[in-house]
Amino acid sequence: MKKIMLIYPPGGTYQRGEDRCQININASCANDYRACNDLGYIASILRQEYKIFLKDYSAEKFTYSDFECDFKTENPDIVFISTTNASIYEDIEFVQKIKSLKKETIVILKGALFFNVEANFLDTTITADYLIGGEAEFIIQPLLNAHYNDKNELKNIEGICYKNGENWICNKLEHFCEDLDKLPFPDRSLMNNKLYKNPLTNKPMATISVSRGCPASCIYCLSPVISGKKVRYRSINSIIDELTECVEKYKITDFFFKSDTFTINKNFVIELCESIINSSLNGKINWCANSRTDCLDSEMLEKMKQAGCTIIALGIESGSNDSLKKMKKGTSAEQNLNAVELVKQTGLMTFGFYIIGFPWETMEHLNKTKDIMFKANTDFIEVSSVVPFRGSELYNLYGSDVLGKDSFKNTASINGVLSHKQIENFRKNVILKYYLRPSYIVKKIFNQNINSSLLLNYIKYGLRLLKNYFL
Repeated sequence: MKKIMLIYPPGGTYQRGEDRCQININASCANDYRACNDLGYIASILRQEYKIFLKDYSAEKFTYSDFECDFKTENPDIVFISTTNASIYEDIEFVQKIKSLKKETIVILKGALFFNVEANFLDTTITADYLIGGEAEFIIQPLLNAHYNDKNELKNIEGICYKNGENWICNKLEHFCEDLDKLPFPDRSLMNNKLYKNPLTNKPMATISVSRGCPASCIYCLSPVISGKKVRYRSINSIIDELTECVEKYKITDFFFKSDTFTINKNFVIELCESIINSSLNGKINWCANSRTDCLDSEMLEKMKQAGCTIIALGIESGSNDSLKKMKKGTSAEQNLNAVELVKQTGLMTFGFYIIGFPWETMEHLNKTKDIMFKANTDFIEVSSVVPFRGSELYNLYGSDVLGKDSFKNTASINGVLSHKQIENFRKNVILKYYLRPSYIVKKIFNQNINSSLLLNYIKYGLRLLKNYFL
């Protein structure tokens, strides 16, 4: 039986399992590692045919020496690595090290950037054997079957790049799997679940994939490319069964409901919430989810709260209607404020996400975004510098060399109205002004629901904030 290592490599702290949102965790305001579900899915799919080794070296704070020791002990036939736009050059160097340890090792890289990768980049840089730009969970088994049994079959596998002699061939992804229930649950027995914490409770948090796909047309977002514009849902029963397994088998009670837009279908959300309320999970779990600001109402929010939802992440993006229109967000500044108020009235916490640095933006645009931040006054904020990911409409319009860049620290330079430095300084100043307000700090410290664990968590993130901007 052949052995496969499924890994997040040592090095930079990137959200490797989130193909549409590949953030630099340590450079962010209030984000933490999320569970390596992509590796967990593949482990579950291959465990009958392969020996599995799974490790998140990044979250474990392990080094290359730790990996090298494991590699020599495990002697794998295959190494599967999740990569990101920001970490790609580190990951390519890592692949070269693997090949120097054992040249015949089959190395597979998975990442959103391989949906639309340029030929010269492949020819001059990539030393891996296969690249997966599609949904790896549905691709990995036929890919390995073709590799070991009939390489002629590689041409029939959508969403991969492979070598034919010295040349790379990339197969476009034409179809998405409609039946998400075909996937087994991620194998959490191989994950160090304690690594992945809910920032609000400091307890282990599992990621539950609820749906894939988004019908919106935001020009900066990869979701329509990597997940499709049609929303594909898991069955309610499957979601409930996975939640139950997490609670009963792994003692995990905190969850992130992963969707491109969780609240896009009110009937689905209410049915899921009612199923949680009417199950043994009622009162035992708490969870968070994301939402646009134009698909919320009181009935749905109340039902979400009853089912254990504690916080909603809102894609506010900008306070400028001009920017919102040009980025094709489909919302307005007024809708953004109304949505935040609606969530607050329900008693749920709010996390506001903003994007700055679009090519057309002036300081007037950015100041309107700053104004709405303080008017909305969400419990937490994150401010990202826009990255024109390859494959996005933004890249097609204003494409630049963005490989190796991220939204927070090593940001992409776009030829726009404002300089790179102006955008960086604005982000730094507005974040510090927001989080270092005496009123904000007092509110968090003296919140009646705060406990010592949560207070320590706030201190941890506060120290990270100060380190990022003053050291």
